[in-house]
Amino acid sequence: RAAIVTCGGLCPGLNNIIQGIVRTLIQLYGAEKVFGVRGGYQGFAEAPEELTLQTVVGLQNRGGTYMGSGRGSFDLDKTIAFLKQYRINQLYVVGGDGTHRAANKIADEARRLKLNIAVCGVPKTIDNDIDLLDRSFGFNTAVAEAQKAITSAQTEAKCNLP
Repeated sequence: RAAIVTCGGLCPGLNNIIQGIVRTLIQLYGAEKVFGVRGGYQGFAEAPEELTLQTVVGLQNRGGTYMGSGRGSFDLDKTIAFLKQYRINQLYVVGGDGTHRAANKIADEARRLKLNIAVCGVPKTIDNDIDLLDRSFGFNTAVAEAQKAITSAQTEAKCNLP
């Protein structure tokens, strides 16, 4: 049984990750259930959505994140209670540097409590600020889009007569 949570700001490719994890766990590994945690870490205080192969069809073509995202609101006790309640043994955490610091706390607490829970961090950032990574998905797209905006602004500025 697995759960996926997306945290922090939006980044191109989040839905691709959700779809890829769900399809891999169900089709290749026969996962019993895969849950989506809505709204980032605060979603651990609510009931999750079961993600199925049907749920993720075409998801890669949609922007944003299917499950919503959130910043902050990390509560270790609520997260561990959720993982126990839904008998999660694989947690996939998608986010940036702060998200992964919290994921590390989850893994440490699961180990301390002798829970059989693997915590997998999937790095994503448009800031390229995650240690030990040269680049994360989302960064190149963010740079390319920023370059388009700057070029458009320069063109507009040059064409404006005083």
